[in-house]
Amino acid sequence: MKRTAVYVVAGVLLLMLAMSLYSRWCSYPPGQGKECVFEVKSGWGAKQIAGALADSGMIRSEFYFLWKYSAIQDSAPLQAGEYLLNDSMLPDSIMMTIARGEVIPVATSWVTLAPGLVQEQSLSAISSSLDIEREVLDSLAFDSVFLEELGIVSLEGYLYPETYEFADSLSPSAVISRIVQTGLQKFTENAAELMEETGLTPYETIILASIVEREAMADEEYPVIAGVFISRLRRGMRFESCATVQYALGEVREYLTYRDIEVESPYNTYLHAGLPPGPICSPGELSINSALNPDTLEVYLYFVSKGDGSGTHYFSRTYSEHLANKRRASQ
Repeated sequence: MKRTAVYVVAGVLLLMLAMSLYSRWCSYPPGQGKECVFEVKSGWGAKQIAGALADSGMIRSEFYFLWKYSAIQDSAPLQAGEYLLNDSMLPDSIMMTIARGEVIPVATSWVTLAPGLVQEQSLSAISSSLDIEREVLDSLAFDSVFLEELGIVSLEGYLYPETYEFADSLSPSAVISRIVQTGLQKFTENAAELMEETGLTPYETIILASIVEREAMADEEYPVIAGVFISRLRRGMRFESCATVQYALGEVREYLTYRDIEVESPYNTYLHAGLPPGPICSPGELSINSALNPDTLEVYLYFVSKGDGSGTHYFSRTYSEHLANKRRASQ
């Protein structure tokens, strides 16, 4: 009986020793001088990653890797990406490299799209900054299938003004998609409720925002100018927006002549009532929010630039007040 007990104790000790030696062996790197770019694919779990590491020769045991990771998995999830690993790294180091997301740095380029740019200007900026052929971007701009996938009618109005950083390896379609999605996300959570109040669709909201973007200069006046156009729209009045005429002419002119405002175009809101058929530029966040939350409290129907360099306007409710403000601004 005693001898059996001795055998059992000895066996347990030998097993413990073997486990300790095995754990110690697993904790060391293979050290065969091997280096690789190891990809953790999106959606992979710890078991898939451990198996792939073992298959690639970066670790000795996937079971050891999983055992060590079980202690930190709640606070340090393993992240997808490409990692530069070598088999002289300790398994713990490999695990923490992936947990911290220390991926291989990729070459990137930056592009800044200013508020109020038309599609042509935005695509030129993207082409020159990201070294993408302009013909490729133009092709995407008129690709109905691509636009439908993005959920928009055209790129005009949807190339959201922002400063972006893109990986140089990113495809042109992915670049455009990210820019468009960035703008679409600027709609507030209660946008649907707000559009019920304005009576506009999402596309009409972007059209209005694009006009506000080109007409307003002072931040505090954006919602007021949006309110002017909403009030005119509700009364069936023409917008008579110089910005829409400039879009129809294809250029920005400091002063418009009577001949200019008679140009035949669906974008000429001096001739045609209601919103133009599409956006006239890409509006920024302030313009979008103003189109969603127009200030119609004072029911202003007219505005004219003060002409004093401040970028602000005189607002009025009646045409006679508007004429008085025009004379005031010209003095």
